[in-house]
Amino acid sequence: MKVLGAILAGGQARRFGSNKALALHRGEPLIAHAARALCDQVSAVVVCGGGGLLPELAELADRPAPGLGPLGGLAAALFHAQAHGFDGVVSVGCDTPVLPADLVRQLQAGGGPAYLEAMPLIGWWPSALSPALDRFVVEDARRSLRGWGTAAGAAAITIAEPIANINTPADLAALEAPGVG
Repeated sequence: MKVLGAILAGGQARRFGSNKALALHRGEPLIAHAARALCDQVSAVVVCGGGGLLPELAELADRPAPGLGPLGGLAAALFHAQAHGFDGVVSVGCDTPVLPADLVRQLQAGGGPAYLEAMPLIGWWPSALSPALDRFVVEDARRSLRGWGTAAGAAAITIAEPIANINTPADLAALEAPGVG
């Protein structure tokens, strides 16, 4: 199966106070950790909405217009996946630097679209959903990831291994603690 990994990096980071994708964890930007965690599980990795954060990766602009939040980035990734022969997209945030080595397998286990109940930014989205997401982004003013999951018939799943989500400087400090991350 040909899977595109999409790092959603277009958020405003209000709680963090600066561009959290570039915040350092063990000497490297969070987004570099997310890319490395995905690369062994997918066929290719792209950054959605990041503004040149990882020059070695292709970057996709939000679809159908800029500033649409995570769903605009996911819409861009699904459109790209469908246009380039990928079966689907695994989405993660730029602020999730440590991912399970079998995340893709866990997301795909049910056979259809799925997202993590505790963190809906992380999900598996078949490419065929691209036109439906384009419509949803335009029609749903809230642009909720959970709302999209419901509209797409996605399963909200749980996994045993917790995933650190860096939303504040305190979250990053906790990840930096000895023996963590």
